Amino acid sequence: MIRFPVPRSAALVLPLALAVLTAPAVAQTTTPGAAQAQTPSQAETQSRDHVADMLAKGERYRRAPDSAQTPEELRQTRALNAEIVAQNDLAENEDRANQAAHAEAQQRWQESEAEAQAARERHEADLRASAEAQARYDRQMADWRATVAACERGDRARCNAGRQTPN
Repeated sequence: MIRFPVPRSAALVLPLALAVLTAPAVAQTTTPGAAQAQTPSQAETQSRDHVADMLAKGERYRRAPDSAQTPEELRQTRALNAEIVAQNDLAENEDRANQAAHAEAQQRWQESEAEAQAARERHEADLRASAEAQARYDRQMADWRATVAACERGDRARCNAGRQTPN
């Protein structure tokens, strides 16, 4: 928990005392349904945004001088600040390590993606070569069958033209 130095002045005590004293009177003057009319989202927004509320009212944080703090407050403040700095350093180191691990994983993914793309391209080339070989085979088989049919019909010219010499 972070503790900020609070100036010890009567100027802050008076408005606080007035707010405490008038709160019961204000609570009694509101209608019973007014508190229920507020939607949960409004209540959540109001409870979550204290800083914005303070800034809207014109309040600003002003650091109290070290002389306004007791030695114990100064020691606690320094200890808390040192703890925050250590936590920030730890988070920063973890963030750097996570970024490095992410970059390494992304590099591995890109390499595997490039390998997969090359494999797809090889596969597609193999498919085209296979389709071409199948088409060539089908043409040769059709030609052979036509030659056989011509030979069976007695067409010697076609039968002799279709014969291939051994290589």
